[in-house]
Amino acid sequence: MIHLVLAITEENADAILDGQRSHEHRLRPPKQLPAIAHLAVTGTGTVVGECGLGEPARHSAKGWALRVTRPKRYRAPRPVADYGLPKIPRSFRYCDPPEAVRGRPQGVTGGGGSSPG
Repeated sequence: MIHLVLAITEENADAILDGQRSHEHRLRPPKQLPAIAHLAVTGTGTVVGECGLGEPARHSAKGWALRVTRPKRYRAPRPVADYGLPKIPRSFRYCDPPEAVRGRPQGVTGGGGSSPG
């Protein structure tokens, strides 16, 4: 499954993780969906939870509505560096699962490239 770090406000993250929001709206949704979205609260440098993001369902004045499923709040916030990123992205950024990133230098993500042969 595709993983991404999604920049989000604290209020919106809480609403998703508390089950109060069933959709996340984005003007430019990720092209690779469905995905697991790791919710990064802007201004904190931390990821507070995760959820599933589905294909864009409909378009409105708020943008594309992405269905939210399986919200999970982490016991403790995790640094965005655990996802191989130096800072929270402006909107979203694809990443490897945090388990795959541990041990790599910060800012180095895997997959997607070819090695010189």
